[in-house]
Amino acid sequence: MIIFIVPKNSGLKSKTEEVLKKFNLIGNIIEIRGEDIPCFVSKLSKKGKKVIGITGEDLFQEFILSNYNSKLEIIERIKWEDNNYLFKKPTLCLLGPKDKILSDLGNKLKVCVNSKYKKIAKKGILNKLETEGYTFEKIYATGATEEFFVKGIAELVIDIVCSGKSAKEAGLKIYERIFESDIVIIMEKQIKKTINFDYKQLDFKKINGLIPTIIKDTNGNILTLAYSNKESLIKSIETNEG
Repeated sequence: MIIFIVPKNSGLKSKTEEVLKKFNLIGNIIEIRGEDIPCFVSKLSKKGKKVIGITGEDLFQEFILSNYNSKLEIIERIKWEDNNYLFKKPTLCLLGPKDKILSDLGNKLKVCVNSKYKKIAKKGILNKLETEGYTFEKIYATGATEEFFVKGIAELVIDIVCSGKSAKEAGLKIYERIFESDIVIIMEKQIKKTINFDYKQLDFKKINGLIPTIIKDTNGNILTLAYSNKESLIKSIETNEG
């Protein structure tokens, strides 16, 4: 029996129900918060369960950025098309005062970030702005991020924009789009137990039995250069772990 982990968040839930019907997915269904789904799928997969998760791509990417060794992957991406949404899909945005631009605010700023998107916010916009000379006091909130702006606690907000109505009512406008989210179906990668290349092609003798080994994360980003002997290299490939 396959276990489907689906979101109970209202917006995500309605889209997930469409996905279940479209793909005729049948199995035991568990509802949890969308942001917890990647972790839940990962933990159950490690227990040998057949698990498939359905969640927002933004929430999946946030998990991957925090869990470089995760074996989860997207097996299907479904476009989120909703004409009631400003960008037809949930979009993580940098928002600021509607009557100003970023350069008007100075270079020392308080920014309220939805805590579900700490990593995406940092990688998607804050790192870039910091290289341009901006410094930030980061405030993380589980909700009502716009209220931090309304009450004068923060000059900027990073949160999901759907229709854009609440941001407009708070006196905010979009300064930059950070991440546009579709629906994704996720599961753990199938680990290959066979070796697909000939080790005789590698010369382990040159550096006293070692060869340079590039380590990458699941997104293909280079993490480090290491040196491997033959035994450790074979084991790494067989287990898909360093």
